[in-house]
Amino acid sequence: MPRKTKIKSAFLILPGAVALTPDVNAAEASTTLSDVVVTEQSEDGRPETPSKTDFATPKTKVTKAAIEKTNAVTTVDAMKFESGVFARQRYIGDQNAPIGMRGSSPYQGGRVMVFMDGMPIWNPLQISFNGSPRWGLIGPGEIKSIDVLSGPFSAEYSGNAMGGVLNYNTLMPQKREIYTEATYFVQPYEFEGTKTNLQGFKTFGSYGDKFGDFSTYFSYNHIENEGQPMTPQFSGDKGFNRNTALAGIPNGAFLEKNPRTGQYRYNYGDDGIQHSIDDLYKWKGSYAINPELETNFVVAFQNFERTNTGQSFIERANGTTVWPGSTVANSGSLWPATLGASPTTLGTSTQTRQTLTLGWGLKGRIAGDWYTNTNISFFDILKDQTISSNYNPQDPNRIMTGRDSSFDDSGWFNISTKFNNEQFLGRKDLSFATGYEFQHSRILLTQTNLSNYENNTQATNWLNSKSGGTTDVHALFGQLSWRFMPDWDATVGTRLERWNSYDGINLTSSQQTGRLNPADRQVSRWSPKFSLGYEPGRWKFRYSVGKAYKFPLPEELYGNSSGVSGNVSLADATLKPEDGTHHNLLAEYDFNNGYVRLNLFHENVRNAIYNQSIYLPGSAVLSTLVSSIGEVETDGLDFTINHDRVFGSNFDVKLNTTILNAEIIANERNPAYVGKQFPLMPNYRANLLTTYHYGTDWDFSVGTRYSGRQFSQLDNSDLQLPYYSAFTESVYVDLKATYRFNKAGHVSAGIDNINDYQAFYNHPLPQRTFFAQVGYKF
Repeated sequence: MPRKTKIKSAFLILPGAVALTPDVNAAEASTTLSDVVVTEQSEDGRPETPSKTDFATPKTKVTKAAIEKTNAVTTVDAMKFESGVFARQRYIGDQNAPIGMRGSSPYQGGRVMVFMDGMPIWNPLQISFNGSPRWGLIGPGEIKSIDVLSGPFSAEYSGNAMGGVLNYNTLMPQKREIYTEATYFVQPYEFEGTKTNLQGFKTFGSYGDKFGDFSTYFSYNHIENEGQPMTPQFSGDKGFNRNTALAGIPNGAFLEKNPRTGQYRYNYGDDGIQHSIDDLYKWKGSYAINPELETNFVVAFQNFERTNTGQSFIERANGTTVWPGSTVANSGSLWPATLGASPTTLGTSTQTRQTLTLGWGLKGRIAGDWYTNTNISFFDILKDQTISSNYNPQDPNRIMTGRDSSFDDSGWFNISTKFNNEQFLGRKDLSFATGYEFQHSRILLTQTNLSNYENNTQATNWLNSKSGGTTDVHALFGQLSWRFMPDWDATVGTRLERWNSYDGINLTSSQQTGRLNPADRQVSRWSPKFSLGYEPGRWKFRYSVGKAYKFPLPEELYGNSSGVSGNVSLADATLKPEDGTHHNLLAEYDFNNGYVRLNLFHENVRNAIYNQSIYLPGSAVLSTLVSSIGEVETDGLDFTINHDRVFGSNFDVKLNTTILNAEIIANERNPAYVGKQFPLMPNYRANLLTTYHYGTDWDFSVGTRYSGRQFSQLDNSDLQLPYYSAFTESVYVDLKATYRFNKAGHVSAGIDNINDYQAFYNHPLPQRTFFAQVGYKF
């Protein structure tokens, strides 16, 4: 049985149990955290002043100092203590780390927008576990701050902001700086047939300088790690009787329960340890055209490699391993019949991905009171090839067949130009923003049958499938804010979008004429927004409402594929746009060094797209099916306390909790789903992070992260069992200590999941992990 330590602290169940009384007589703070308005200079000397038309969306700024309180090895780690934000990262360096916010789960592709200095790095191509933002394009050492916007209440963003927006602001040097950092981590992992120490390290180095009005920055980020086996392999269900199941269990197999059915099954192996190497080479430059206008450039090349080889737990009496192809001459197969006939699930897999990112931006005052924030970016998948074998290399009777899955002609191109005027028509009480955006996204996946996977030799009937297509979105927006009375403001906006899908391809081994190719489509929608705010003194009250349309992504429309183990992915080229109506009511009190905030939100989404994992008839392997759910209604509460130097002490406290009720209220295709909880929406999440500052050099942090139970099936039939394909509750306790020296260096050590809780988010999540880091700025 897996280890499972269950710790639930009282402070996570009732946020109101923590009362932090602010000093109401203190002077006003220079930073209003909720609106992300920073009046002082930022770390690299460049001010960060947002548009006054962007009041409508609840916001938080995550500073570099806040990130340093946690064991943040990768870019996505920087968000793990933020309210309502959850990223599924299976191991450090995991490229499949999708993110969810509020009423949007990580598996709902394209519902959270992620930007790097205004340039999109969210994934407009893929969904589910493949739909991860390109986190690797940002080295953790270059993060200056993160702006977190909750919900789609600003017309500046498309319906892909249904969950929210994350904008990573990165450092640009104002003088010569050299920084180097090294991190080591180890996870003592034990689950069923695997017991080993999984190790990894990260190195980061950067050089920056400024020559007059020109700044330049080079960085290199390298992560190499071993991740736990992701996908156990098992037999079909063996019934509900434990004694009967035990009587037939093969030697070496593990008895477990299927979280989808509750029946017993035999785990006979898995896909093996994940070995990954990720290298990012990056250059940024900026040129100050004048003191109020600058242009910037970015070039990034990322090379990612991952390998894993399956392992069999089945043994003969003498301890030798039995593989699916193992036989004894003239005596038939040694592979137990109860496990299925020679399953092709224990092979080896190698992935190589190379991407190129180019970006250009212009930001600042262009004429009079008009400012611009314009970005053009290009993301090209130069190579993304996965070669998988049908059988394990150690199988004595293996067949050399396999499959090549390669993305070609895939990537995206984005143009976003925004203009804002803080004194519109010469009036100090009016602010106006407008702009245009174009998003081009294309995906094309070719799967080739191989007769020899080692030298990538194609089989005679080489084509297994070829699928893909293109989407374009053109958008215009306008947003006007009127400060019509002291302490009062109103914002109204709208966004007009035209979406096209075209060049759809769907070829299979039996249908290569194009008869299955999807038809071209065009859809137009407009999304009105409104916000009313009242901010007397330290208080803030705001009601926001907005329409949002999330158009289907290319993989949702065209992503038809299959794996060597028999799993398939089925897309739907007829999907309608998700139609969302979102409400938010905010109340906040700001005080020196912090704030207390309450958000009440309501979301109604029609045609909600969900990528469901199912067992196809006659298969013990999970497949995926993209479908549309009639109508989903979500009610939520988001409560946050963020207070540095509590009562003038050396303690910092961050406490937040999100309570959700996401329910399917209409579904014509299958009315049985009505009244069920929408999948992957835990009813309760909470985080608590406390930091003690010992003098000026030492910091000690303790964090707790909790996520409640959730369903993965639309009929809510899945069970909370600690095995593969389950989506379980989780509770993690993290520790970190940091020592700073010479005002330029630091040494830190930490432990994530010190309580060693084994949680599952379809795949097993990390167990207890140890960290050690040293960094120095020259």
